[in-house]
Amino acid sequence: MKIAALCDQDTGVGLRLAGITHIHTPNEQDILPVWNTLQEDHSLGVILVTERIATRLDKHLRDFRLQHPLPVIIEIPDKKGPIKDHIDFVSQLIKKAVGIEVTKSA
Repeated sequence: MKIAALCDQDTGVGLRLAGITHIHTPNEQDILPVWNTLQEDHSLGVILVTERIATRLDKHLRDFRLQHPLPVIIEIPDKKGPIKDHIDFVSQLIKKAVGIEVTKSA
């Protein structure tokens, strides 16, 4: 299974250096069409999505995650850093399953 990323260009450069080859850096109006293409690719096991793009795709990501176990959607910060008070879906699942909130320490 492959790993893909939906991110800005600068984050994409870093991910390419890490060895990820399926990088998609859409402009603002192309985010949803690119997301639709990615969700139909059954060869993907993981899709990395920057938090800012995930915020724009909020309902689409939530609906997809509830209906499909794969690919796993992982939200990552972009070059500007994490969005303050942004709680990604994985953290929400951990809190719901374990009853403990996962926080980042300084």
